[in-house]
Amino acid sequence: MRTVQLKLKQASAVLETPPKALQNLVQFGVLKPKQRGGLFVFDATTLYAAKVALFLKAALGIKTELLSEFTEALLNRLPSLGEKQADILVFKSRPSPGSVVVEVRVPFRELAQQVEERLQRVELYKDLPRGRKRPAWKKAFLATLKEAAREMGDVSTEEILEAVRQYRNEEKTRPEVTVEAEPEAART
Repeated sequence: MRTVQLKLKQASAVLETPPKALQNLVQFGVLKPKQRGGLFVFDATTLYAAKVALFLKAALGIKTELLSEFTEALLNRLPSLGEKQADILVFKSRPSPGSVVVEVRVPFRELAQQVEERLQRVELYKDLPRGRKRPAWKKAFLATLKEAAREMGDVSTEEILEAVRQYRNEEKTRPEVTVEAEPEAART
């Protein structure tokens, strides 16, 4: 595992999630990153746990309390995995004592690879101060917009609006749920 220490906005960029979503996971106790100087600092282990938590939340839409339990179980297990990463993590949950166990399989290796790929570009995610305190921020912002417009070429307003609609609709899509039967012998 890499040795990194990222602030919240940098960690959210690595995880490809809005800072507010990551902040909510911290505020509700799902994630417990270290604190330094009043700021939350995310290390590699916390980033992996956050990626799994965000995956479970997006795929299952589970309650924060259960998500917290899953994340805590993962954090207890991650150090024992060491350098070798499991392909798939299987979370087992029993709603009440004596009830049937529910299994959730998470493609951990793929999620960890996504985090590692994004960590290679961590220098791009600058830790800027809150607000717009940098001098000439507006000029730099407009220059970036002009450069992007030049690179886009001849793109109509309708094409831009369609791209925005498509992106928003992707955010609203419900997870795909399938059921597969697995013979008892295959589970051992």
